[in-house]
Amino acid sequence: MKIVSSQDLGNLCPKDGVAVIYNWRWYYSVPSLALWVTLALSISLVKANRNPHALLVLVPLLIVNWLWLILKKMLGFSSADAEMFNMLFYSLTVGIAILWLLAHKLGNRSRFVTFLLSFTIMAVVGLTGVISYGGLELSQQTVGALMLLAILVFAMLLGFVLTGWWCRKRYRPVSFMLWLAVWTVAANLVSMLVVCSIVFIVHRVTVPIPTVLFLVSVEGLILSAFLYVVVFPYMILALRSSFYRERFYACLRLKSMPTATGPVPEASVPQL
Repeated sequence: MKIVSSQDLGNLCPKDGVAVIYNWRWYYSVPSLALWVTLALSISLVKANRNPHALLVLVPLLIVNWLWLILKKMLGFSSADAEMFNMLFYSLTVGIAILWLLAHKLGNRSRFVTFLLSFTIMAVVGLTGVISYGGLELSQQTVGALMLLAILVFAMLLGFVLTGWWCRKRYRPVSFMLWLAVWTVAANLVSMLVVCSIVFIVHRVTVPIPTVLFLVSVEGLILSAFLYVVVFPYMILALRSSFYRERFYACLRLKSMPTATGPVPEASVPQL
């Protein structure tokens, strides 16, 4: 592609500037391509996922993407903001899908190891999204988006850990979902408060404590609602599909959970 700047200023200067050659590649139109390739490899290269039921993970992924398109139209993001939030959103949603696909590798380990492995997987997917959208050059805006993604991932995983601990004696799908919402909000608020405090201290920002608590509370609640809406369709998949329910149980390993081959809790729904 050849780009030529043009401006008619009469006799003051030439009308056309020097032509600049720019090599345009077709995949520039799909900045999230690397994320989708990573997802496809997680399905095709993992032996346990060579099963038609593994493709069910695409259902919640399509649902949250549809909701995201609606939200973007409602908020009217600028092109620059849209690209940053797209990178954050697709890294998060594709990362959760890959986490579900690799859950059988994470299960039957200590909770701490499972947490670290899950966070590592999400971090790798996040970096893949950053490179896919902006290359290796990290702008201040990209760093901010990465920090926000890290907070959301940490809050999500910690929410699962805390919910599993709370429901360790009595597991019911409905109560688990309700407590997951509670602990996700709590984990997100605490994480944001800690990160914001560190940023303010490093940059020597003087903001009254009540103002900080108010801003963190409002933004934390908004992001927690966003995070829970994203996670909710994946949880429905884990509860409805025997293929993913087995992996979900293996990761949490709650004594009150039925075995993978045992009866389904009354509050659950029939297997697919």
